[in-house]
Amino acid sequence: GVGADVLRAFGGVLLAVAALSVFIALWNAVRERRADLAMLRMLGAPPGRVAGLVLWEALWLAAMASALGLLLGHALAQALGWALQAQGLLPVTGWVWLPAEAGVPLLAAGVAGLAALLPAMQAYRTDVADLLSQP
Repeated sequence: GVGADVLRAFGGVLLAVAALSVFIALWNAVRERRADLAMLRMLGAPPGRVAGLVLWEALWLAAMASALGLLLGHALAQALGWALQAQGLLPVTGWVWLPAEAGVPLLAAGVAGLAALLPAMQAYRTDVADLLSQP
């Protein structure tokens, strides 16, 4: 019904905010670590490997965030179920894992990968000589 549509829209907004958050965090991380990335390049790391490190960082953050979010969501549902059962209301449990929840880490990885493309391209295009000549 309408309630499910509102929750889906709210979930979409949260997903967009999460993607923007990952993008901003990675963009700032690449800007702050430009000298470190240049040092990696100077030591022989190819540009693709440096960009891959940024992508892997985004995917690792997405995996950890989705696992933590699922666990905390189920724990909150279980706590809410105990409170509702104590009052004799709805039987709610956090122990039921739906098959659709398996897509959450995949969706998080996709969003994080898209959000990390621009920072990874910036890391790929890092000019070693220019960065090392700056004070």
